[in-house]
Amino acid sequence: MRTSAKILLPAIALLALSACKREDNAAVAPAATAAAPATMQAPVTATVATAPGVSESPAPGEHTTFDAKAFAGAFSDANMDVTFAADGTYTLDSQAAAGSAGTWTLEPDARHIRLDPNAKAEDDRVYELVDNDQLKAANGTQVLRRKGSAR
Repeated sequence: MRTSAKILLPAIALLALSACKREDNAAVAPAATAAAPATMQAPVTATVATAPGVSESPAPGEHTTFDAKAFAGAFSDANMDVTFAADGTYTLDSQAAAGSAGTWTLEPDARHIRLDPNAKAEDDRVYELVDNDQLKAANGTQVLRRKGSAR
């Protein structure tokens, strides 16, 4: 039995020492890994660049009961033809100048239509919506009538 006690005694001592070491490491570990109090940071807002040619303005009639599909069609006077599409695009053919294309929007007052040409060298044109078949230039010099209307 003496042999087993000689072997058993160091084994117990080794277990006791290893258990003590674990407690020491466990006591030190929480202090070393103690989490700092959480701080509130303002959320980072992502900035998204708008693609060239994309307008942030509402689609034609988006802010009213205006029906862009019903309005779409061709308008003209003696010198110019304008064709409005329901998707907010237009084409303009003029006898005095080369034709152009662009987008149209209903102004927030729901009484004026703005033509924004794709060629930025050209100025925007604004027309008063007299009724669904007639547009009057904001400067008052031009009246466009729907093609095929009785007027």
